[in-house]
Amino acid sequence: MDIYDQYERDADQHLAAYGLRVGADQVSIVRDVLVREARREAETYSGTGTVPGNTQLMRMCAVQLWHVGAVEDALLVHRARGTSMDAAGAIDAELMLGAGVARTKEYLTTVCTEEAREILDVITWVEEAYDPGHYAAFLDRYYRAGSH
Repeated sequence: MDIYDQYERDADQHLAAYGLRVGADQVSIVRDVLVREARREAETYSGTGTVPGNTQLMRMCAVQLWHVGAVEDALLVHRARGTSMDAAGAIDAELMLGAGVARTKEYLTTVCTEEAREILDVITWVEEAYDPGHYAAFLDRYYRAGSH
């Protein structure tokens, strides 16, 4: 068994343990897992780490945080997406919009950082086609079907 088989099992176990919609008492756990895996991924791609991040697990955490809808999680999800091309491919840009387009944009304009401006640029690319109801239904179908 290789590391990617293990990563798939780890993501499946995380989903089984917490579900797509985590309880308020589990949000910090999900954030910690996302930060840990993003750090591993960034360290591997910078040449300082030896164990790549689990991008499937990173996506799962981003989906869970999207469902939570806390506007500040847009920053965590963006940072995770930025760790590698694999992570950017695994974690949809829409997953930064759990709080909604308007609230996320409003929040990011108050943050006033280069990172916030980058996220606003990404949002511009996806906001027109973004429909949170359809996206939630897509995520439910995707994970119910075991397509991850």
